[in-house]
Amino acid sequence: MDDLESGHASVETANLAPLLSHETFSRRLAAEVARVRRSGGFLSLAIMRDGGTAAADSSESLARLAQRLRRSVRLHDVLGTLDSGVALLMPETTMSEATRAANRLLGLAGEGNASAGIASVYGEVEGDAEALLGAAQEALALAARGQVVQSESLSGRPRLLIVDDDAVTTRTLAAMIEQRGWEAHTCLDAIEARERVRDNAYSALFIDLVLPTLGGVQILREALLHRPRLPAALMSSRGSDAESVLDALELGPVMFIRKPISGSDLDAAMQMFRSLLPGGGPAARAVPEST
Repeated sequence: MDDLESGHASVETANLAPLLSHETFSRRLAAEVARVRRSGGFLSLAIMRDGGTAAADSSESLARLAQRLRRSVRLHDVLGTLDSGVALLMPETTMSEATRAANRLLGLAGEGNASAGIASVYGEVEGDAEALLGAAQEALALAARGQVVQSESLSGRPRLLIVDDDAVTTRTLAAMIEQRGWEAHTCLDAIEARERVRDNAYSALFIDLVLPTLGGVQILREALLHRPRLPAALMSSRGSDAESVLDALELGPVMFIRKPISGSDLDAAMQMFRSLLPGGGPAARAVPEST
């Protein structure tokens, strides 16, 4: 067997090369990006090069580097080779984990001559695997020796679901959300909403408290039954049942907003949502290697 066909296979297994070939790694990268686009989640790609040059140019040097790296990665992380260097694909990670992992790569590379670039995405990749790869390569090109640079060109677009039977409200709120760089989906039907709130592709919910057929609190309860830590905002323009609102606020990471929603209230809600995403917020910035 020439390389590991699965990131879940143990890198300690005897007689298996710890690095995937370029072709196999590229297929795995494409599959993980497709998964994120379909079902949400968080995905990071780090690329490292040695000595400020392109990837190590011999199988022996790659094997030596892999021997150092394999003690640091998780079993479901994927190591491979790319034209621009050694790559680490980190499915279901967080931005802080991705940064620590890349810093470990630099430390394990030795002699302080390595550099690394990271691209991470939550929920939606604008493009395909090439977009994520291009962002990581762009970050790598900006990294001086001994530095980790996080991509500034690809941070993903979390998906928010708006549940409200008022079409004007949903359009207005969706436009405000899109202006802030996130992706907004709308749902006007309460019955349909019961199914859609279970979709793992959504990072957070806006739900109208007063809906025909089914109340917003009930929809929220069903959503949290399937995903207990899913953040949500309940909205209402009418005199609300205070007891129902208080009950809803105790269900999980939930806040209450009056309609029409102001820009400042929306920003507050999105800040709460952002703090609960796996990445802990936007990560489009460059950071030096921690010492």
